[in-house]
Amino acid sequence: MFWLLLVFGLTAAFNKPPGVSIWCGKAYLPTDKSFAPGGALQKPPASTRPLLNIQVRPRMSLYIPTDVNASFIVESQFSYTHGIAWDYAEAQDDSDLKLEISIEGESLHLHHSVAGGVTSESLQEVPFSLKNLIPRLIPYGVTLTVTRASARWVYNATTLLYYLPARLDGGTTTKVDSLYGGLLVQNITNRTTTWTPLLPYSYYTTLANAPNPQAFINQGYNIIHLVPDATTLTQTFNLTALNTFLNACDQVGLWVMYDMRYTYQNLISVTAQVALLQARKSLLLWYTGDEPDGHGDPLNATSIGYALIKMLDPWHPVSVLLNCYNFYYGNYSAGADIILSDVYPIGVNTTWSVVYNTPCNKTYGRCGCDDCDGVVEDISTRLDRFEKYQTWIGSVPKPLWGVPQAFGKQTFYNRTPTAAEEVTMTMLSLNHNAKGIVMWAWPTTPQISTMTKQLSVVLAHGAVPGFMLGARTVTLKAVGQTEMDVAGWRVGKQMLVSILSLQTPNWTNTVTIQLPAAFTFITQVLWGAGQWNLTNGTLSKVGGVGLDTDLIIVQLAAKNETSTSTRSSAGVGGIEDHHDGGGL
Repeated sequence: MFWLLLVFGLTAAFNKPPGVSIWCGKAYLPTDKSFAPGGALQKPPASTRPLLNIQVRPRMSLYIPTDVNASFIVESQFSYTHGIAWDYAEAQDDSDLKLEISIEGESLHLHHSVAGGVTSESLQEVPFSLKNLIPRLIPYGVTLTVTRASARWVYNATTLLYYLPARLDGGTTTKVDSLYGGLLVQNITNRTTTWTPLLPYSYYTTLANAPNPQAFINQGYNIIHLVPDATTLTQTFNLTALNTFLNACDQVGLWVMYDMRYTYQNLISVTAQVALLQARKSLLLWYTGDEPDGHGDPLNATSIGYALIKMLDPWHPVSVLLNCYNFYYGNYSAGADIILSDVYPIGVNTTWSVVYNTPCNKTYGRCGCDDCDGVVEDISTRLDRFEKYQTWIGSVPKPLWGVPQAFGKQTFYNRTPTAAEEVTMTMLSLNHNAKGIVMWAWPTTPQISTMTKQLSVVLAHGAVPGFMLGARTVTLKAVGQTEMDVAGWRVGKQMLVSILSLQTPNWTNTVTIQLPAAFTFITQVLWGAGQWNLTNGTLSKVGGVGLDTDLIIVQLAAKNETSTSTRSSAGVGGIEDHHDGGGL
């Protein structure tokens, strides 16, 4: 019955005219007429009364028997679009407020001041013990109940808890941190049981073009995304070549992002591929739909594939790449733990299709970047929109990954990005909360390859993963220069600050950035060649280079230390290494 439901349960994406080719729901061939694609998410209608919205979710996507600690994230917020109506005046008195989390009969009791933080946002991590639970493949149902002694209102929220048995096949386990969005892994190749944060930084590639795994690791990359070399519903990879490559990845510890783009709707093939791959030491996560929204795959195709994979292999997350600006996002994103976004804004005409010789607008055309402006900010706009869509559909946060453009001089794109643009697109993704970077595609130009090899050492290793995966992304504001994008991640007394100049021309005016605390020392310059001064929590700089990027660590001063610091360094990716577009 399950198989029949999966096989025959596919639904059409929308009612397009027969014989019309579409992309993101839009007709694009000169012989086709424009029609409204539909499928656009809209902000939910606002309530006339304030609503209390509470969500509960496990901190980690899964737990295993060797885990000592576990916790839930309880998040409450004041909303006009999701939740239940509540009396604000009465809710200020939370003396009889009771929160209870129930795990199929096992209850946790927590007195929590929801009302006190609900005007903005309240987030609390609730620890609990796993000792009374039995590891199993089927997730535990979890219910959060909020009550008052007066019984005037009751609030319920639900989630699932995966407490899985230990693996006996030698395979790996990958956790997704629902608080900060990062991945946690154990390096089985080195026989360690320690959970380590992993910030993926790499490329898509085919087996025919794949680099030597050891050489790839030596260049600083930590994963690789294999694109199938066959393009039908029944064919995947050349299995001999695949196994040879994966054997090498297993030996050296290069993580693999396994791609089912052509076969994920063939559930027999999916079952066979999971059986073949799931015990690999190098398997990091699965990847099913590649631009299913662009292709107009059945609306529930990603969800059906997701359900099957989670049943067969609950130890690894599933990812989907979405291409469209706003086309059935809720349906396609439902079939994934991680959402990727591929926005390619370099060398593209976003109003006229150079391939099909037609216009591109909200209801017609295909220009290579859906509803884009042809600027690097298209990347951050899309990631911000995807985060907004998650709140509109009432979903818990899902990690986002970026897919920067590392190609050109083909189809819609009249040139390849410069090395400086490649860094900008990557850092812009991370500044807007992306938790992984997989560029399209390897091999790329020598200039980009040289630059990303340098950047991989910074992003995938050292201090950066601890900041970006150990704290929430904080948006910071640059004053004195409009086209700048700044973000920070604070852990303890230190903060990682990423500063991007998005304009091409150089500039000479003074820029200041107010940090959220009185940081007084620049302790490390991880990337960039500019000079920043730091005084009592304010970064300042006079003049800069177009498409410049600076990545620095600042720190609060100890009692007997001076309160001003300046740090200048060519560092990794200094000015002398960049040639095009002003460079870094």
